[in-house]
Amino acid sequence: MQFKPPVYLPTLTISSIDEARIVNKIIQSVGIPYIEVTLRSTVSIEAIDYIADQTNINLGIGTVLNTNQLLNLPIHKIKFVVSPGFNKDVAYFCKENNIEYIPGVETSSEIMKAQNYGFNVLKFFPAELAGGIQKLKALASIFPKVSFMCTGGINLENYKKYIELPNVCTVGGSFILPKKLIKADNVNVAINHLNLL
Repeated sequence: MQFKPPVYLPTLTISSIDEARIVNKIIQSVGIPYIEVTLRSTVSIEAIDYIADQTNINLGIGTVLNTNQLLNLPIHKIKFVVSPGFNKDVAYFCKENNIEYIPGVETSSEIMKAQNYGFNVLKFFPAELAGGIQKLKALASIFPKVSFMCTGGINLENYKKYIELPNVCTVGGSFILPKKLIKADNVNVAINHLNLL
């Protein structure tokens, strides 16, 4: 899968159908084609199913640590799965179900391992703690075929420096669509916030 502009990836935990409807309205209004719903304790499977049914949205599932987390989800509607590290079982599961797998990496050894399994779109996490912009610049010449999805410590103050790098395909995080804006009376504020990115 190729992430195309805009290269912003809202990363959210959606805990209800109401939140899912609001999120859908917001991201459809600004034309963001990708969303990553993280699997945390408060996530709503019904909300994920609702988001998956919407047009013009490529749904990704994040914080995937094992295949058990995926078993109750609408697998045939999910476009990509993101892990904080590499899990061989998740990789095979995604391949069998025609889902893009984006494993997380932090070191050169981890990048080499992921590439050996055929993955060139990788999650660089936690981006800021792992060396940030300078490390990505250093990795570019060593791994010219790799594109990074960057999350972790990225915010409104530094995200533009990331998306300017040729080996960064997207930046993600809660800063793109903060939870406090996902309220019925803040939809217009959220749309304005996203339009400023």
